[in-house]
Amino acid sequence: MKKLLITAFFVLSAFIANAQHLRAYTELDYNRTERSRGNFAIAYDFQLANNMHLDMGVQVGTQNRYALNVAYQLDLLKASKGTLYLENRYLYRIFPNYKLQEFNALLDFGWKNTHWNFQFGLCNRYIAEIPLRKNGGEGVVFEPMNVVFNIEGNLFSQDHPWNIGGGISNYREFIIERVTLFYYTIHGYYDLNDEWRLTGEAGLHPAGVLNLSSQYNGFFINFGCIYNH
Repeated sequence: MKKLLITAFFVLSAFIANAQHLRAYTELDYNRTERSRGNFAIAYDFQLANNMHLDMGVQVGTQNRYALNVAYQLDLLKASKGTLYLENRYLYRIFPNYKLQEFNALLDFGWKNTHWNFQFGLCNRYIAEIPLRKNGGEGVVFEPMNVVFNIEGNLFSQDHPWNIGGGISNYREFIIERVTLFYYTIHGYYDLNDEWRLTGEAGLHPAGVLNLSSQYNGFFINFGCIYNH
């Protein structure tokens, strides 16, 4: 499976020339359950049509964890006050140390404008051992129809040269887990020029891993950049 993710990384690199937005960031995480860990992620946003774009990304973790994220977003209705859209996301994560892998499929509706983004939908999760058993059985967890949401707000509009904002959700780009627990985040960016944007994010997240919860929160912070092609 690691070979699959490495291959996906090079496939992503091959698409960079056609990417509308290329994103990369490094993240540091600390929680009482697992102590310190780090992640590196790279993703790109590719415009498929006037009302549709594709987002693909790979995340590599220091604790032998890997994730592949693929999502498309379809604009359903554009108005002066915002855009109604549909998002379909697929997330695959692998945990070789635990001999586990996780498949997620998410479908939600969203509404966004220059200051706000609201999303609400459903997600199916499938957790299985490595290697995957053909007949299922023990070692398989299936969670159908989990409710997911995401709310984000910014102080200024997206075309402002710098911005700060915050959000609350029960999932992130490379994590869809215990949907009854929330992520609280603050974020910001600074435009160096028309092509390069520096980004940062920090927040609290549920401690634990997979479906194992903890009463403690973890803390994360990341720094990265966006290249507008």
